[in-house]
Amino acid sequence: MFSSRLERRRQVRRFARLVGVTVFVIGLGLVAVFAVQGLDFLGIAEADRLPLGAVVLGAIGAVFALSLVAYAAVRMFSRID
Repeated sequence: MFSSRLERRRQVRRFARLVGVTVFVIGLGLVAVFAVQGLDFLGIAEADRLPLGAVVLGAIGAVFALSLVAYAAVRMFSRID
């Protein structure tokens, strides 16, 4: 029903979303692992947890930005024929 060109665009968009979501999920997993290790370390040292929370939020923002860049890169490089 759709043209082959339109179908190819749909497949590229799906692949780009898959790449973006994969980068985001893996990044969140890494942030979570390091956050738990940091909380354990701060629990031992009985230090303030507010700076760690700020760093974790910044890392989540960076992961989100990286996933958007990955999505855009897949879309951009798929146009090169």
